[in-house]
Amino acid sequence: MATVLIPGIKGSELTDSYPLDWPVRWSLEDMVFGDAFENPLDFALLDGRYEANDGHRMLPSRPIRYAYGEMVGKLRAWKPNEALHVFTYDWRRPIEHAAQKLMEFCDELQGRQKRLKRSPALNFITHSMGGLVLRSMLGLRDRKNPFAEVDRVVFIAPPFRGSIAAAQMLVAGERDGWFGTDEDYRKIARSFPSVYQMTPYFDGCCVNEAGKPVDLFDAANWQANVRDGNGGFEPRFVADAEAFHRGKAARQGGSSTASVIDDAALAAHADRILILQSAGVPTQSGFTVQQANSSNPNWFDFAAASKDGLGDGRVHLRSAAVPGVTLAGFAGALDHGRVCRDSRVINTVSLWLDGKRALKMQPRGPEHAAERRSRSYFGAWDGDVASLATHVA
Repeated sequence: MATVLIPGIKGSELTDSYPLDWPVRWSLEDMVFGDAFENPLDFALLDGRYEANDGHRMLPSRPIRYAYGEMVGKLRAWKPNEALHVFTYDWRRPIEHAAQKLMEFCDELQGRQKRLKRSPALNFITHSMGGLVLRSMLGLRDRKNPFAEVDRVVFIAPPFRGSIAAAQMLVAGERDGWFGTDEDYRKIARSFPSVYQMTPYFDGCCVNEAGKPVDLFDAANWQANVRDGNGGFEPRFVADAEAFHRGKAARQGGSSTASVIDDAALAAHADRILILQSAGVPTQSGFTVQQANSSNPNWFDFAAASKDGLGDGRVHLRSAAVPGVTLAGFAGALDHGRVCRDSRVINTVSLWLDGKRALKMQPRGPEHAAERRSRSYFGAWDGDVASLATHVA
């Protein structure tokens, strides 16, 4: 049996294959420090699918070692006779594009396993947007039986119902976030369909002044200067994002070649699925769209956004949790971008892939008795938002 790890957004280096030396154009250094000698607009896409600029052709390369090296190394050492592959992809493009590539990748792995008379079943570990890539691929491969030849799955910090951080990225940029606050970085983010596909739609994420829900899959509800300006915002990407998430229930006229499998499909196979993330980091849980703002209609009031500790700084448990599926949150674990380096997270992944339950691992402190504590385990979420805190240890 083999395992496939699917990184999140920006989790794969991008290499420019147009120059003969194939330079790395997006790496950990670019995320942390930036590169004064490169133009961020080089990464922009045309129609969300093609390079916008001549003289460039970006291809996915290595995974970001800092983010995933610790987990990959420990899991490979834990089961040296079972292969663990990392699937990298171009995270700028529509998630359906990555899903198609992932399906081809898995077909190759399973073909090899069968040729060697080994079990063709695959385990999956996903981080962040990688969870959406997997849900899209499973439906693309076999919507009637999406978990055929799939053994165990761990979704780490999956933005299943989007992230307010993604909307903020498109409108205002982020400081110390997925992309920078520089205007050029906001513009290139607006050319990436994948960012729109993380538009938030979990309960309570977006309301108007009267407290009524606002549907951000309707481009008319976006901030006026962004929606109607010349900064590169793409209303059709919003509609397509709805089709990606809601499939046939979409109402805005968008399209998707590989919409995600629904929550019911996950719940039907809950015995093999774990949703895992860190908690305790202030995370946006809701913001107001000022629809009555006469100066700039639909002003996105991120400054007054509500926050709580039921998230990892990027993804809230309201977005990640699926009714009927085991949900495990670790307070004090590393934040969203570094969570795959956390020892409790890595140990929980290894236990789950080994067919065991998700143990509530808590570091021993001076307040704990010397005797060995009894073991307790995470269970399935009941669908009640009020119970999310009980899934954090």
